[in-house]
Amino acid sequence: MDNKFIIPKTNKTPQVEFDSKKGILFMQGKIIPENPIEFFSQINHHVDEYLKVNGDSLEININLDYFNTVSSKMLSKFLQRVVSSSKPTLNWFYEKDDIELKEAGEDYASIINYPINLIELEEEN
Repeated sequence: MDNKFIIPKTNKTPQVEFDSKKGILFMQGKIIPENPIEFFSQINHHVDEYLKVNGDSLEININLDYFNTVSSKMLSKFLQRVVSSSKPTLNWFYEKDDIELKEAGEDYASIINYPINLIELEEEN
């Protein structure tokens, strides 16, 4: 398995980087893919392979600008899947005045019944 799995950022998908050596997944940008099932299946595959060997040493960092309903459901399923098979560190980043994204992070924590660290970022100029 390669040490890094990358999905380049597009106008419909976030930048996704998964470093299997460090156990860190980073997702940043907009998430409205043409085919959300295919998009998430790639991520699921790499994370599943990693967890087979590395159990509980996973960190997931999510910094999204926007996501649609289908992507939100797929993200929820992804997070539920991960917490059901490991004890990851989940970090949800949001810009200081973006109440909706902060609440989305809180909602995911409630839905998956698992703590998510809400991390406020200064707004980009």
